[in-house]
Amino acid sequence: MRLTESGSGMPVGEKLNIRTGFFESASFEDIGKVLRSGSDMDFAEMSREEFIRETEDARSYYLRGEGPIFEIYARINAIYDNAETGERTIDAEQVLALCRRTFRMWGAEAARRAAGQSPAFQCAPVGGR
Repeated sequence: MRLTESGSGMPVGEKLNIRTGFFESASFEDIGKVLRSGSDMDFAEMSREEFIRETEDARSYYLRGEGPIFEIYARINAIYDNAETGERTIDAEQVLALCRRTFRMWGAEAARRAAGQSPAFQCAPVGGR
């Protein structure tokens, strides 16, 4: 979930729907859980880069599809696979650059759909998650 301040100074939030990959408006209850001190929920403040990485890791893990976004996820997974086999080390800057790119692509796709344009891609949640 990401929180921002509205023009009136009230917090507003969006949360990632891991079944669609898009952000949706957070309810007042959701926002309250994040802001309430001593919440039993696991929330932490993140930098923008950390937020992008966490978001893209979740999308990559929970969703499958075809098209440029999912090709980039495959490239990221290959970087990690090569590191596990000892073929290469992980280039954190390259991974972050790829995550930034997919994050922007999801944002552009959300804007396209909000404008009533046809989806540029389809995706589906990974079986049962």
